[in-house]
Amino acid sequence: MEHPLLFLSLLLEALGLPAHGGHSALAQALAPHMQYSYLAMIICLVLAKLGTSRKDMVPRGMQNVMEMFVGSLEEFIDEQTHDNKKTMIIFPMIATFAIYILVGNYLGLIPGFMSPTANLNVTLGCTIISIAAYHLLGIRFHGIKYIKHFMGPIPAMAPMMFPIEIFSHIGRILSLSIRLFGNMVSKEILLGLLFMLAGPYLAPLPIMILGVLVCLLQAFIFMVLSIVYSVEAMAESH
Repeated sequence: MEHPLLFLSLLLEALGLPAHGGHSALAQALAPHMQYSYLAMIICLVLAKLGTSRKDMVPRGMQNVMEMFVGSLEEFIDEQTHDNKKTMIIFPMIATFAIYILVGNYLGLIPGFMSPTANLNVTLGCTIISIAAYHLLGIRFHGIKYIKHFMGPIPAMAPMMFPIEIFSHIGRILSLSIRLFGNMVSKEILLGLLFMLAGPYLAPLPIMILGVLVCLLQAFIFMVLSIVYSVEAMAESH
């Protein structure tokens, strides 16, 4: 769902650019969910720049925040992989998912803004990257033997387990994308209804407070599932 008034859409309209989607390539590239996706990316780049512009021996300010984020995430992934080499392989993707989805989720709590993750195209795009990455990791670590991950524990069960595993992996695409999209869009719809029916002040506050927790939780779930799938693909089949 999109807010009735979106700041970036109004700005683009004032510049004579298509701001509400359409059939042309430019209109699709400037659709509201894309506008706020670009904004989320810019915020991520700015945060990264602020965190690395001054590398003091005793970190402070944004450097301290970013070092805590990077260090905590690296340690968390290490606990799942038990192998620092594997951790470093998936760390860039996982860290990007974590910060981009977190920033994108929280944008929807600002009046005049929307969460790009409240659009299925955005969450599906992130999901496809995650799914493709862990299959590529499986092929990289195991080669053609990666297919054993789909065969089940007993060779005699392989004809039955293979289609089950294929459907299971397809289900992961739906699970990852729709879970994030569904939670974000439901927050957007509920906030929009409260703003229209109960006013813009006190009534929406409980949902906005709950939204702060939901935004954090959904970013964490997407990140954790991506880690689990990648670790599973890199592990030896059983």
